[in-house]
Amino acid sequence: MEFEEFFTIHMDEKSKSFLLLKSNQQQKLFVDSFNLIREYFPQCDCYTINNAKDNNQRAFRFGVKGSSENRGTPLITLRFTRNGLRISLKKDSVPEDNRVLFIEDALDFQPLLNDVKNKFTVEMEGNKNSPIVYLQDEEDSEMVTIDDMDKCANKIIPSPLNQILYGPPGTGKTYYTIEAAVKAAEPEKYKALEIKPSLGASKEQRKELTKLYKSLTDNDRIRFVTFHQSYGYEEFIEGLCAKTENGQLSYYEKDGIFKEICKDATKRVELDTGSLINTKGKVWKISIESTSSNPAKTYCYENNIAVVGWSDTGDLKNSEHNNYFNGLGKNDQSSLASFSQETNIGDLILCINSKSSVEAIGVITGAYFFNEKGVPTRPDFCHQIPVRWLAKDISVDLKSLNDSTNFHVPTFWLLSRFNVNNTLSYLLEKGINVETVHRVKQADNYVLIIDEINRGNISKIFGELITLIELSKRLGNDEALEVTLPYTGDKFSVPDNLYIIGTMNTADRSLAMMDTALRRRFDFIEMMPQPEIFKDKEVKGIKLEVLLETINKRIEVLYDREHTLGHAFLIPVLDALNTDDNTEEKAFSELKNTFKNKIIPLLEEYFFEDWNKISLVLGDNRKKTDKLAFVKTNTETYKEIFGSNHGLETYEDKKTTYTLADFNDQNSAWNNPKAYQTIYDEKVLNSLVDTSNTEENEDTATSVQ
Repeated sequence: MEFEEFFTIHMDEKSKSFLLLKSNQQQKLFVDSFNLIREYFPQCDCYTINNAKDNNQRAFRFGVKGSSENRGTPLITLRFTRNGLRISLKKDSVPEDNRVLFIEDALDFQPLLNDVKNKFTVEMEGNKNSPIVYLQDEEDSEMVTIDDMDKCANKIIPSPLNQILYGPPGTGKTYYTIEAAVKAAEPEKYKALEIKPSLGASKEQRKELTKLYKSLTDNDRIRFVTFHQSYGYEEFIEGLCAKTENGQLSYYEKDGIFKEICKDATKRVELDTGSLINTKGKVWKISIESTSSNPAKTYCYENNIAVVGWSDTGDLKNSEHNNYFNGLGKNDQSSLASFSQETNIGDLILCINSKSSVEAIGVITGAYFFNEKGVPTRPDFCHQIPVRWLAKDISVDLKSLNDSTNFHVPTFWLLSRFNVNNTLSYLLEKGINVETVHRVKQADNYVLIIDEINRGNISKIFGELITLIELSKRLGNDEALEVTLPYTGDKFSVPDNLYIIGTMNTADRSLAMMDTALRRRFDFIEMMPQPEIFKDKEVKGIKLEVLLETINKRIEVLYDREHTLGHAFLIPVLDALNTDDNTEEKAFSELKNTFKNKIIPLLEEYFFEDWNKISLVLGDNRKKTDKLAFVKTNTETYKEIFGSNHGLETYEDKKTTYTLADFNDQNSAWNNPKAYQTIYDEKVLNSLVDTSNTEENEDTATSVQ
């Protein structure tokens, strides 16, 4: 049964959407664990629980719960970690040390089920209900978070190969990519920083992260690209580019950033080549008689030599050449000179079987010599070099290593674009077992950061390569796939040491609208506003944490949670609070500027300049005096506006207009700290109303006297 079919049968819509955002590996792990529990306890009920503070935190409980009951009796709970599942059992059911288990394979769960099978059998006798039969989730404000699970696991969780950080604007997605990229590229160095997931990086830790990030970007191990509407396959993978030279227009093939980083990540593998191969040596191409099979080649392979013809030149050990040599063409002279004078022991030699592929790989083991007898079928093949042929009877296309061009025509030629390391690495990736060569260290990790990934046309940008980024389809895995690129004809695959980190602003595009192919292949990590960052932080009596919480609660009701305001909007205020001089004045000025230049324009965009909703977000509807209102209202009848006989046939006879209070007016709400407090604090609002009424009564009494 396919995962999606399983989810459709057993899960409610919220759970299905939640599970489809997980990677294929996580989905499989969940389904296997679900079925394993049902195998041990066939009648148990499964239902869901979410965090009352954050509906996106979801867990699955197994126990007994009627379809119409609000609360169930859970014995086993499954929660997702970043890379697997956290299994927890009911308290006191087993010793505390064995009550929680972290797994990445369902088989690891089986011993625990064996331990509790007899104990739980009776308590698990439900009606075999699944989440789809329940009207709503249970809620639990104390539900374990992913960060808590990370701490419980007491180890650094490996970064997903493909991940997307998503959330509303200002939640630090792009800011966090520095940390996520360093963690993926250098997990051990990241671990040494001891960053606590719940608190985030301190200032000192952030400085060290930034240094590491810069070092990795300087070495091209981390690269950054931003998607946009006109970005395409040609810029990302490969395409044709035009150039003008001497007034002539020509086209050339150009690799995109994704192809470039894939090639670099594939090449840089450390190898143990034994004592025969010189890792600093050269790589040569040779054609023995022809590209097809022939007796001369066979003889060379069996007798561990490489040969070329033109025997009439005589021995070429000395630098003096006879008339026959001098009468040869430049390509032939070059082949003979390189073969006899420039080769060294330890160099690689590749025997070709086409313009771009090879059929044998060898290492030069001795110096050039002249054998007057030649070889049995070709007496003229007198120029010879001792070679140990490491791999024979193969056919590997090396065009991609040769900058997508065919081999040069000469019989013997230096492959200047090749080096020993990238040649042997490429052959290993193609499954060619070159004797004496093996990996001794995994290649360095590479990271590609794709900012605003949802703003590009994913199908257009990734094309056929969307399949290759899957974990199981990457180079080095059993199900690895390779495609032929359309422009160059290169064989291409994605290495398993390349990490892809995307960022997505949900205010631009809902997660539900994302390309399904992309959603299935990425782990989605939600980044929501964190008002708790501003806990106990006040500016002239304005509680920043409560202010942000209140505004976001109203936006969520009037719009949705994907358009809330991130904590980054108020970070400049927090920074100003940490300065030494004029702290509160600077912080209040930053707060006013944040509203003026960021929050208000964003609210205008969200609500399409519906100022009534904007005033609701700011709490102006509760204020009894214009002095505290950020958005001022003015209601006039059509008669007052147009005069009588205006002829307008409408359902209403008056119009309410809205005006934003002047930011530069020192008496406006923007310059009054109390106005900000009244956004969230009913007590402050009421006290100000009482004061206002008292003043009005005093004024009236005075005028009467």
